[in-house]
Amino acid sequence: MPHNQGALRRLAELMRRVNSSTDTEVILEEIAHGVVDVLGYGVAAIARLDGDTLVMTNVAGPPEVVSQILHRRTPAEQILDEFREADKWGILRFVPAGRMSEERLRAAWIPDFEPAADPDAWHPEHALYAPLYSASGELLGNMAVDLPADGKVPHEADRELLEMFAVQAGVALSNARERERLTDRARLDRMLTTVAGAGTHQGLAQALRTGVGAVGDALGAVVAWVRTFPTDAQGSQLGAAWPMAFTAELDLPEVREDLLALDLRPVVLELEAGDSGSDLLPRSAKGLREVMHGLRAERLVVCPLVSQDDLVGYLVLAHSRNAPLLTQVETDAVLEVARLLAQIVRASRVLETEQRLVQELRELARYRSELIATISHELKTPLTAILGHAELISDRHPELTSIDAIIRNAGRLSNLVANLLHYSRIQGRRETVRRAVDLAELCEASVDLLEIRAKQAGVRLEFLNSGSPPVIVFGDPEELARVIDNMVDNAVKYTPEDGSVTVAMTVGDDEVSVDVSDTGIGISPADQGHVFSAFHRSTNPNALSIPGTGLGLPIAQRIAESHGGALTLTSQLGAGSTFRFTLPLRSPRDD
Repeated sequence: MPHNQGALRRLAELMRRVNSSTDTEVILEEIAHGVVDVLGYGVAAIARLDGDTLVMTNVAGPPEVVSQILHRRTPAEQILDEFREADKWGILRFVPAGRMSEERLRAAWIPDFEPAADPDAWHPEHALYAPLYSASGELLGNMAVDLPADGKVPHEADRELLEMFAVQAGVALSNARERERLTDRARLDRMLTTVAGAGTHQGLAQALRTGVGAVGDALGAVVAWVRTFPTDAQGSQLGAAWPMAFTAELDLPEVREDLLALDLRPVVLELEAGDSGSDLLPRSAKGLREVMHGLRAERLVVCPLVSQDDLVGYLVLAHSRNAPLLTQVETDAVLEVARLLAQIVRASRVLETEQRLVQELRELARYRSELIATISHELKTPLTAILGHAELISDRHPELTSIDAIIRNAGRLSNLVANLLHYSRIQGRRETVRRAVDLAELCEASVDLLEIRAKQAGVRLEFLNSGSPPVIVFGDPEELARVIDNMVDNAVKYTPEDGSVTVAMTVGDDEVSVDVSDTGIGISPADQGHVFSAFHRSTNPNALSIPGTGLGLPIAQRIAESHGGALTLTSQLGAGSTFRFTLPLRSPRDD
């Protein structure tokens, strides 16, 4: 009874320690010594599973025995074979003498003593194990005991006590494994987060350096590097390495050839230093082994970077001799890293293409503006001469009615040239000379200017805010007047006889708006989307019959935007249109 009470007290203390301590090595050491000190076994040894090998990590017993057993490595499959041949004593496994293979006997530690004649006596070749499993049935390790205190095969009560110690060892290993998994998960999550965030860096080269550094550090590589290729003649070839700079020795064109032969499927390839060749890397295996020799690495992990069925590069991790093999979770993480890096490369290539196209479009726009300005200047001089001579002929020979047609159409051409020149100027201009301007005065002036034309067309034109107090804005008076004149002129031009055009002003706290509404032919929804596009003319036959250049509204909108305002439209086909010109009231001049 005292023996059992001491064992139970030791177990209670171990249970408390197992559930509260994070130092697994200390707990396992106490369990092994508890089996020896409390249960009286001569030797107790605990092995932990490392990959497919059981490694003896904790041994209690005589020093000479400890030195022989500690750190001994045994293939897990060999121990499992013994378990299958053993007698089952609850969670314990007992292999009696004579049942163990000769190979296993030569590899095992066998105590040196002569067995007694008693059939219950302990034999040197007896083996008593306790497999250590997790709650989910995963093998975590093994506990072995030898040399029972009374020199006999343990009876049932002693086996139950031994099982309790074995259970605590299993719980300690299970807790340690769960902590390792949580730590690994956090480590891999940090790695993936860093790689995913690398795409926000300014350039592809910096993003690759950040990403490959996170992968190499998280997976314990000696060196990690990434190599990218251009696709469809787009993008540049880049290399990034960690912890050193990318060098020419790391650039192996044969790797690309081998990876292209894999049908661009996501895969993680491993190459050992001693491999004579590789079925999956036949062209590049030799060069990779030379790189491994230079880096003093024993194993390489190669993973292609594939995006939208294009091989955009590859990732390589070089590991030392003592580095553990990648787990399945780590392998999956490497595949995810390769996917993220491929996306970053693809996004960078798309951005490069977009920037190049934008630059080309800007060059085309600049060329168009210069061409328009050049042609307009060339047209202006002869048109001025034509108008001048036509007017001179008209004064001397008023009976020639065709001269009026020449003057009228030359005037239209002169207006077109003026609009082209103005459009060209505002397209390239960034700043204008501005001052305080009374917008109400500009509206009144525009109505006065176009009132005669409106009467000739039979259109009623009025300014509802006539006589209103000054409404001061900050801008170029000529340009602002051009916007209002264009709005009123278009409204009068496209309003049939007996229609009306109304100009109204609304002053708010921060902005002022000028609305020009008409009862004209209106604009279709299809044409409304292009009404502010240069040179666009309506698809409405009634509108096409009225002369125009298609430049007035684009010029007006550009002027409005350059003054911090906006020009908008609401219209219904056959029911009229309303153009609204909005400007801010406050300005640097006011301040």
